[in-house]
Amino acid sequence: MKNMKLSELLADNKTVLCDGAFATFYSKLTNNSERRCELENINNPEIVKRIHTQYINAGAKIIRTNTFSANTTILNISQDELIKVIKQGYMLARECAGENAVVCADISAIYTNDDHDKNPDAEYRAIIDAFIECGADSFILETLPSIDIIAYPIEYIKSKKPDADIYLSFAIMPDGFTRSGVSLNSLLDSIVKYKDKLCVVGLNCGCGPTQIQRHAVQFNDFIKSNTKLYTAVLPNSGYPYLERRRIAFSPNTEHFVDEIARLIPNNINILGGCCGTEPEHIKLLSEKLNGNISFEKIEIKETKKSSPAPFSSRIANSDFVIAAELDPPYGTDLNKLINGANLLKEAGADIVTISDSPLGQVKMEPVLCSARIHRECGIDTLPHICCRDRNINALRSVLLGAHSEGIRAVLAVTGDHIAESDRGVVKPVFNISSTQFMTIISEMNKEVFADSPILIGGAFNPDLKYAKSQLKRLEKKMECGATFFLTQPVYSAENIDVIEEARSLGAKMLIGIMPLVSYRNASFLNNEVPGINIPQDIIERFSPNMTREESSAVGTEIAIELAKTYMTHADGFYFMTPFNRAEIVCDVINALPLKN
Repeated sequence: MKNMKLSELLADNKTVLCDGAFATFYSKLTNNSERRCELENINNPEIVKRIHTQYINAGAKIIRTNTFSANTTILNISQDELIKVIKQGYMLARECAGENAVVCADISAIYTNDDHDKNPDAEYRAIIDAFIECGADSFILETLPSIDIIAYPIEYIKSKKPDADIYLSFAIMPDGFTRSGVSLNSLLDSIVKYKDKLCVVGLNCGCGPTQIQRHAVQFNDFIKSNTKLYTAVLPNSGYPYLERRRIAFSPNTEHFVDEIARLIPNNINILGGCCGTEPEHIKLLSEKLNGNISFEKIEIKETKKSSPAPFSSRIANSDFVIAAELDPPYGTDLNKLINGANLLKEAGADIVTISDSPLGQVKMEPVLCSARIHRECGIDTLPHICCRDRNINALRSVLLGAHSEGIRAVLAVTGDHIAESDRGVVKPVFNISSTQFMTIISEMNKEVFADSPILIGGAFNPDLKYAKSQLKRLEKKMECGATFFLTQPVYSAENIDVIEEARSLGAKMLIGIMPLVSYRNASFLNNEVPGINIPQDIIERFSPNMTREESSAVGTEIAIELAKTYMTHADGFYFMTPFNRAEIVCDVINALPLKN
């Protein structure tokens, strides 16, 4: 098998075995989890050859060079030292493989720790050039979160060696997403765009053998139906745990082999292992592969789609919609919100929106409020979910809970900043922005919520001073999955052109109308709340000496005037209820010809 390429080994479409994990097996053999095993290519080549040889003797026909983490960032070495590690790693694998196995030059994505001044392309070129100088013609780029992160190395390998075989492998989590939030369906779509440059695509790491099965079958079926590429599946042996400060895996060899062998009837071209797997796993899997397999082919049942929520249907049908916002309480009593939601529903609101601790003030969690209102009032709810207080895992967890409660629309916002005096005591998260959050929701709609997707809303400020940047950001949000937008409250007709331009881009615009309730209320909003600008002539329609009833009447009158002005320039209204006085918004709704 000397110098045989990957594509030649796989040409007969029989399932062949790849090796298992190098790093975790190395840690077990040496009882050393602190040292990077890639450095042993130079410092202890005998242990490297021992591991390669054990995998080959176990039945592996494909081995990966001991270079997975070989880059200057991870190894903290110079580029000259790195090249020595790369070349020695390839030569050791080649020496062990002889005519018995194909050697794949192993490359991982280079992460730069958000150092935007450091471009990894030059290092990729140096690594690839070193492999090619050694004679490499089969490359594996593995444990990837997306194809974009490795696009440059793919192009560079093909430019330097057009006939090289490239094998991409993605790390998928049990929920069907990568660590960067890319769904399996999105991965598959991106692979198709590169199909002419690739030889093998597969999944590795992230999942154990049982958890990976469903994803592996979906992956394999799609690739075989849409491309001529070969497929591979290399799961972890299970879930890792810490043992004496060393990452370890349960000794579950037979379980791993029994579970991964279930994929053999699905005609996946390469099977093997990732973290926690050892030569014994490959040996037993080889025996299974060459024995009589009684497993049936695993089939994936199609997901049945359910009917969309009423608000989602009305948005899709371009109906004029009414959203009304209620503010969650500082305490635990939701009776006022429940009563308000019932009044708004009776007045004709299509959906009740719940804000998420505006201005960084702690209030009841909006999804919990929304779930209860949805259950008790029978109206669609739209929780605002901000990125300020949650990382990616928490945001996805919140979405799962919201969906289980029948919530089918969310407003994705970055969130107001924490007050300066709170910093150091209350720490904002801002793990991602609202557009990134929208992308995550879109990805979950393809996988987790495929039967009943969540409608994505965004915020839009039509202020003329920021019109150009806001419209550009609106387009970005639409690209990330947003379909409708709630605007900041308007208090004049000067924003109509901006809103019409947004609508011309395909955005459904729900114009923000916030009834004012007093002179003091108008002055506060105009001077202390970011993004709200109230013309002086509107403020002057109030007087500090007005009674509560007189002020409410003036505020309602202004809101009705504004709504009538914007009605033909909107896809709906977003009424913000002042101090949760739902009766004020009901008066405005009832005064307008809003019903289709």
